[in-house]
Amino acid sequence: MTIGCSAFARSAAIVVVAAFAVAFPQIAVAQSASLAGTWNFIPDKSTATPGPVPYKSMTLTFSDAAGGQMTIDGVDAQGKPVKGTVAAVADGKPHPVSGITEYDSSTLTRFNDTTTSYNYTKRKSTVALGNRVLSQNGNVLTFREQTFNANGKQTGTVTIVFAKPGYDFASAAAAAAPKAGTVTMTSPLTADETAAAAALEKGDDDAAIAAFTKIIDSKQQTPMLYYDHVGRGIAYAKKNQNELAIADFDAALKLKPDDVDARFRRGGTRLQLKQYDAAIEDFGEVVKADPMNAMAFRLRGFAYNTLGNDKAAGSDYDKACALNKDLCQN
Repeated sequence: MTIGCSAFARSAAIVVVAAFAVAFPQIAVAQSASLAGTWNFIPDKSTATPGPVPYKSMTLTFSDAAGGQMTIDGVDAQGKPVKGTVAAVADGKPHPVSGITEYDSSTLTRFNDTTTSYNYTKRKSTVALGNRVLSQNGNVLTFREQTFNANGKQTGTVTIVFAKPGYDFASAAAAAAPKAGTVTMTSPLTADETAAAAALEKGDDDAAIAAFTKIIDSKQQTPMLYYDHVGRGIAYAKKNQNELAIADFDAALKLKPDDVDARFRRGGTRLQLKQYDAAIEDFGEVVKADPMNAMAFRLRGFAYNTLGNDKAAGSDYDKACALNKDLCQN
């Protein structure tokens, strides 16, 4: 396949970059550990305020590594059977829910390798806002959410924990016990962070910027400060305030240098600013960490193409096409 610097090749690449700009919050790479398979509900690790915990038993089954379709099968707190399906792909788009009376639509948005926000609605009113967090070892899946009534008033908070079959919490806790004098932070997202993420998911960029700024400026003891910078950076990028977005992605990467999501987004923003060499560097780190990231290859190819490096551009376009046929040039 020969790309060259033809007008067609450039225009096709520009279309991809334009699409990237529009879909900026939703573009994501696969999670670092697989969701595929069955997850068992762990009642003694789950909490609800006010109680009780909404389930007596529950299993989740994901159809593929990135989530695909999530099947729910269990018994609620009143002893009634619960069974349904929810689209579990974090593409930032609403998807219908079947079999669950409490909500009829779900929207998931990925923020990094382990954390995905979700919004469950019924008749377009929010029923629950939360975050799905996959543990670094890939064995524990935690849902932390705020619940709301039909008038939009918060009614409670829920933490639901699942684990892969055979996972031993006791052994894991003993192996991971902190040394004397160390501080362990257990909650991935604070209530303020959940609210800020919800504003971003709803498309209220100004509210999201204000909420994330409040968290960042307050210097809260949150382990997810890098996440707050990424979230604010996304909101700035959506408003075409790209220099401010870059500053936030820089801050996120200082806090967590291996965060692929922040690096990918910084690369995309650098493309918008025509900082092609810097974008190539960022996308290079992304594909090194995640060689299945088709969009990173595609966007790096565009940067190479713009700089006149046709050979490197062609190679990246071919890799992107092989990984995702939607990114092939006609």
